Amino acid sequence: MTQKQKAKIEIPKVLEKLKLRDCSVIFFNAVDEGFGTTITINATDQSLQDKISAWVKANSIGKDKPGIANFKKYQPEDSDEVTIQYSFKITDFTKYVGVDGLTKDDIGYGSIIDIIANPFAYKNKFGEGVSASLSAVLVREKGKTGSDADMEDLMADIEVKPEESIEPINAFGN
Repeated sequence: MTQKQKAKIEIPKVLEKLKLRDCSVIFFNAVDEGFGTTITINATDQSLQDKISAWVKANSIGKDKPGIANFKKYQPEDSDEVTIQYSFKITDFTKYVGVDGLTKDDIGYGSIIDIIANPFAYKNKFGEGVSASLSAVLVREKGKTGSDADMEDLMADIEVKPEESIEPINAFGN
């Protein structure tokens, strides 16, 4: 097959969303620096890989290999531990909400998030197929950073006095 004789893409009639809870964030690329904007999660857990793979297959998501999830393996040079990662695209329309005052700015390595990803069919000058992006992100826990650890170190050296307890005043004399 030549470049111009590409196989016909089968786009499912009904595209299904994916809802995942308690995802651990590895990378959050909120600003496009030439690689797109994405949230990469730790997908080392086999049940999580199975959910993502089934969703990708059911919706024929992907440009080069439609229906096959594009997991990345990462192994630090100084470790035998292998991490399986999966990246979701984010757009200007992705909504972010945090619990307990958390915001989009609290997303980073180690953050815990819930997500909903939606597939969408496209046809443009670059081709046609099915892609997907996150539509909603719930920030459940802030990731720990080096700055957090440094702040804890600084705070450990300070004696913080508890505030005086204030008893309620009985204004009615009962």
